[in-house]
Amino acid sequence: MNEPFQLRLEKLRDRIRANGFEGIVLTPGPNLRYYTGVNSLLFERPFLLFVPREGDPQLMAPTFETGPYTRTPMRITVHAWDDGEGPSHALQAVAGDLALNGRWGVEGRVPYRFISLLTKYAHLELEDAEPILQGIREVKDPKEVQLLQRAASILSKAFLKIPDLIRPGITEIELAKKVTQAIYSCGAESVDDVLVQSGVSAADPHHMPASKKIQSKQSIVVDATCTYSGYYADITRTYITGRNKEFDELYENVLEAQKEAIRATKPSSTTGHIDEGARGRLKQKGLDRYFTHRTGHGLGLEVHEAPYIVPNGDEAVQPSMIFTVEPGVYISDKTGVRIEDDIQVTRNGAKVLTRSLPKELGWWRK
Repeated sequence: MNEPFQLRLEKLRDRIRANGFEGIVLTPGPNLRYYTGVNSLLFERPFLLFVPREGDPQLMAPTFETGPYTRTPMRITVHAWDDGEGPSHALQAVAGDLALNGRWGVEGRVPYRFISLLTKYAHLELEDAEPILQGIREVKDPKEVQLLQRAASILSKAFLKIPDLIRPGITEIELAKKVTQAIYSCGAESVDDVLVQSGVSAADPHHMPASKKIQSKQSIVVDATCTYSGYYADITRTYITGRNKEFDELYENVLEAQKEAIRATKPSSTTGHIDEGARGRLKQKGLDRYFTHRTGHGLGLEVHEAPYIVPNGDEAVQPSMIFTVEPGVYISDKTGVRIEDDIQVTRNGAKVLTRSLPKELGWWRK
């Protein structure tokens, strides 16, 4: 087995034993990819990987999807099934090989339909395995760090193109399409989301692009993600065409809050301490009540994963954790500003992976 995958499996088994589990059940998604190197889609056909505390993992999956798992770095016993016969015999074979019983962890994305089928053939006490799985994945290995750095570089280059794409009269949807094209042109593997929020919609952090036209002297929040080899970057910048003193003041306050949170990022800092760096700065300006979400979230094979940079969070960050720092101010029915960068915790502090992209007020102006 390749060394990174061997180390990952060993860590998982250590956590399985420490938690008194007999094993953990995975399904297609980021966790399965993390341990096998294979990216499979989750559909309606039952597809489960059983990782026992001892012995080889066992896979039950549709025959036409099993090929890559015979070539994965992880040694896996494969139980295939096809549409004519159904999954029952494959699941019975797994149950026989592993003597499925006792306490097993299950990842959160396993569909209830899969679990219902599983419990027909195995008497298990199933428990949430997400704390274990997220806890392992939140500290990145060197290869993951390289991929995340590359994703951040690609997305940063694309954001440098956005000022040339913005003009009064273009719709949010049109701008989102142009930004998507720019991201792909810079080398992205995939582009899942491009949010464009202008004018009063800038006060809605998850507003989807609409047919409304962008107007001068109004906030334009652009929030986009992309992947490189499965690993995510996530950036937000807020722009404006023309000049608006009220916008400038709001922008400067959000920027200082973000910088304060980045300064607070260092080994042994808690997630709550980092969050307070941003939230406390905004509180000094009477703006904290307009900051309605957490300061950041982890990045990896998911765009939102541990660690979560939340108020009163007590988790200590560690070197090689990578997460966003993205404070914002959202004044309902009026305006909004958000600035987001991707941060790597180092031995001495924090490294901004998106540092090649400017963020000082007015950088987008020609």
